[in-house]
Amino acid sequence: TLISEMLKAEGKKVWLGGNIGTPLLPLVPQMAENDFAVVELSSFQLMDMRRSPQRAVVTNLAPNHLDVHKDMDEYVEAKKNIFAFQDAQGLLVLNADNAITAEFAGNGSTHFFSRLGKNCHVRLEDGVITRAGEPVLQTGDILLPGVHNIENYMAAIAAVEGLVSDEAVRTVAKNF
Repeated sequence: TLISEMLKAEGKKVWLGGNIGTPLLPLVPQMAENDFAVVELSSFQLMDMRRSPQRAVVTNLAPNHLDVHKDMDEYVEAKKNIFAFQDAQGLLVLNADNAITAEFAGNGSTHFFSRLGKNCHVRLEDGVITRAGEPVLQTGDILLPGVHNIENYMAAIAAVEGLVSDEAVRTVAKNF
């Protein structure tokens, strides 16, 4: 949702769906070539994927959905499909603070984020989210409560790089 809100704040036409509650497939005829589709997908939806989006985000991996998967290995492999088929122009955004996602690498650019101060493309430094060493957003401006939402902002900031201004990011933080 944050990625969608940031794109909209920049004036982009955005379609948000997937596990968020809106199936997008019936809406495809209404979409234009320059529109953005932001889709949340679960591991069981990723299992059979044979294409990956141009930009993909994996925030974390933990033993979840093991009722759907035969074991943790199958779960991890399903999650990898979100980026497995990206080409050299693809962007993969990963959490460096999660032991599993920290080991992943994409076929194109891989940008890590870290709330724990690891030297990453997007990281938290003294209450400020930075990208490539430049300040983007003070965490105190984020209306959504919880440390996990700081991580969600970090992932979104990495995912929308080059598409959205820092001012649009700050507008979303202060109003959403």
